[in-house]
Amino acid sequence: MNVPLLLWLLGSLGLCWLLGVHNRLTRLRAACWDAVGQLDRALQLLLVVAKDALEQPQPLSDGHEKLNIAAMQLSLALKDMNSAKLMPAKPGQSLAVAGQWDAFEAGWAEFLVHSAQLLPEEAMQLFRQRAEEARNQALFARATLAQTVADYSQALEQAPASWVAPVLGFHPALAL
Repeated sequence: MNVPLLLWLLGSLGLCWLLGVHNRLTRLRAACWDAVGQLDRALQLLLVVAKDALEQPQPLSDGHEKLNIAAMQLSLALKDMNSAKLMPAKPGQSLAVAGQWDAFEAGWAEFLVHSAQLLPEEAMQLFRQRAEEARNQALFARATLAQTVADYSQALEQAPASWVAPVLGFHPALAL
């Protein structure tokens, strides 16, 4: 067989392999961003429930103030997470959102305790139900994100892809 023809065949095979690796990693990274979007939408639902609860006419309490601050901080953390160009391998945005989510949950619990006597039982039950539904969606989205990021990270560590992934611009990611 002619040597230049063999080199062309090997070069074509290598280029196709490289394109396949790039397409797979791109698809997995896009799935990660879809999962981030689902988590963002679920947490936004939680924020809407909190906003509706805070707009109820009642005397202001420490629970109101803490929930309002926690909701604003969670909203800012979500904006920071969504504005990131690449999912970072360092814990920056992911830990910020996780920490703000925990603070929001604590603020919501305190709000419910302070508002239990001030709001009608039907309104409190509705807020609890809406918050629980939104929280369940957020927990499911968080688990989906964790699995998607694990799949992406595993693909980055596999032998052929690990050789070229950094050169192609693919970096490890962290879930919440």
